[in-house]
Amino acid sequence: MKVKETFGTKIIKHFYGIPGVLDEHARQEVNRIGSNAYLMLVSYLLVSTLIVLLISIQHLENAFWILVFSNIIVPIYGINGYVLVATNRLHLADKEVRSQNYADAVKRNIIHGIGRAVYFGITMFLFTSITNWFIDGTRPIQTLTSIHELVRWLLAGVLFGVLMFAYDMKRTKRIRE
Repeated sequence: MKVKETFGTKIIKHFYGIPGVLDEHARQEVNRIGSNAYLMLVSYLLVSTLIVLLISIQHLENAFWILVFSNIIVPIYGINGYVLVATNRLHLADKEVRSQNYADAVKRNIIHGIGRAVYFGITMFLFTSITNWFIDGTRPIQTLTSIHELVRWLLAGVLFGVLMFAYDMKRTKRIRE
């Protein structure tokens, strides 16, 4: 009999990159990692707010941009980086595959890598056009039709896809029977 997962469990498994069943040990470790990440995020918010408050006395616009970009960068790279490292150290994100199914797992990893490359390249290409519009006043159509930007984000997408494929391959463990 298959146990039906709740929506919350599916979100936890997706965010932490846990394939398969979320057992009691994995759930306890995920809760510990989540608590640590929360404490880091709250500490960051308190410190960044204080720093921006001090900067805003003299340079209000600079303080605003510092806060906006640091609030984007720190959670994405800092907190998610911590979660990624912590789940890898505990081997919570490992995908165990039988030897006879290993070739299929490699094919799935290749397809996921290509999908992530396309997603990253397109998303960052559009994000760049929007941020250039807000920051520089460059029209989005000008950025979208720029060959330089297109090649730049195409290469970035390929690099991201290759890195995600390599990460998936590192997580895929062949079990022998």
